[in-house]
Parts: sequence; C-alpha cells; structure tokens
Amino acid sequence: MRPRTPPLLACGIALLLVTAGCLGAPGGRADGPTATSSEAYTDASATSVAAAGLPGEPVEWPDGPKTQPDPPATWNESSVGSFARTHEYRYVYNSLWYDESTEVSIECELDGVSRERDAWRAVVTCTASSNTGGDPVENGTATSTVMHADYFTQTWAYWIDGETDTVHRTRADR
Repeated sequence: MRPRTPPLLACGIALLLVTAGCLGAPGGRADGPTATSSEAYTDASATSVAAAGLPGEPVEWPDGPKTQPDPPATWNESSVGSFARTHEYRYVYNSLWYDESTEVSIECELDGVSRERDAWRAVVTCTASSNTGGDPVENGTATSTVMHADYFTQTWAYWIDGETDTVHRTRADR
C-alpha cells in the first residue's frame, strides 16, 4: 500500500512558508538599536578606503535626548578617538532611550585609531541596557510594567574624513 504523501507534503510546504521569515535571514532586526538602514554589515577591518569615498553610508541619527558631538577643530589620533567614542556612546544611548522614564546604562571603550589612506578609522566597543517605566500605578500598591532592552557587546568602526567632517559607521571585529 502506498502512503498518502500529498497532505504531508502540503503541510511541510505550508510550514516552510509560515516560518520562512524566522529562519535567520542575514542582516538582523531592522527596527531595533542593532541595525539601521545606514549601517553596513561587513567587517570594516577587511575594507579599505575606496577612492570613491568611505565604506558604508553616513550615520542616520536616532531620536533621543543626546545630540551628535561636534567635530573637533583639528583631526588627529586623540581627537578622532574621543569623537568616535562619544559619538557611539550617544548613538547607543538614543537607540535605547524611549521616554523620560528610561534609565540607560552604557560602557564604551575605544579599541584603536588608525590612519588609512585619506581617512581616519576608529574602533569602538559598547555594551548597554535600558529600563523604561516602573512608576507606581494609580492605586499605589502595584508598579507598572518595566520594559527592558539589552544592547549586547557590539564593535563598530568609524570612518572619518577630516576634511569634510564626513562620518560613516560600519560593523567591525575587535
């Protein structure tokens, strides 16, 4: 007797179609702090500055209370490192910030600065988290729900053209 495979096959295809979006497509979340349309998901250490410009695209600044740092008057190893670390700190802060009740905790470190062709490259690593809400509710005996977000350790390369103050941010390995 031959088994009836069409229903089983149809169920398998339906399951595959339903779960297709959950099967680990490259690029990660496009709606969270770990990915934006301006970020290039390439190893910046393997990328050199092309004649046409910097790797990746300019940074799209997330909404929040922190502003982008002003570029220094003079770009050198020290000012590039300080600028990149401050920029990443504020970028991550805004990415995790929701409203005035948000408490953001961030640790960032500068991994290194180098000069590659006509641009500066600074590598920054940050780990962060945030808690939003938790204020007492009206009856005073309970608390509202706290939203928690983690920004697990991530390393980014900043590519900076000091002559035009152009800043690009790309994924990097430590």
